[in-house]
Amino acid sequence: MKKMYAAVVKGILLGSLGFILCAASPSYANGANPLKIGVVNFKECVEKSKIGKHEQTVFESLKKQMESSLIEKEKALNEVANKLNDPDYVDTLSQAAEAELKHKFRTLNQEISQFQNQYYQALNQTNVKVVQQLHDLIAKTVQTLAKENGYDLVLNEESSFFYKPELDLTDKVVNLLDKMDKLPEGNN
Repeated sequence: MKKMYAAVVKGILLGSLGFILCAASPSYANGANPLKIGVVNFKECVEKSKIGKHEQTVFESLKKQMESSLIEKEKALNEVANKLNDPDYVDTLSQAAEAELKHKFRTLNQEISQFQNQYYQALNQTNVKVVQQLHDLIAKTVQTLAKENGYDLVLNEESSFFYKPELDLTDKVVNLLDKMDKLPEGNN
């Protein structure tokens, strides 16, 4: 239901944008210049630019670090589980030792569950922060490009159903991003 509502709202917004563009565009008949419009693919800017690649590498490094910690905890849990599932091993234990082993299993299981939640939450928060930083940087870069080249409007490709390939400014934005050679604070 939420997805359908979001799609309807997005459609209304895109339709409104189209109407505004049509209403705001100067008439060719009056001799006025048409709007100069460009389109940028945000995803490609992230994937192709130095800063985007850097942020992807940093994120993947964090992800691998957290995964290796999780794997180690799961390995410890599996060792305890194997002991508990081995009837010959369990028969050699006293009741207190068996109870302690079962307690260790439950504790490790809870720790892993808690760690997994923290892991996904940390990755999600990091991803949102990185995407927001990249979005802000790309937006500033697009504004600079638009001002320097006289663009009246630059759209994100996602808000366009169709555009002529010559309107695509993505490579120019990537080149400008790479020339900036500025990493977000804390990542230099």
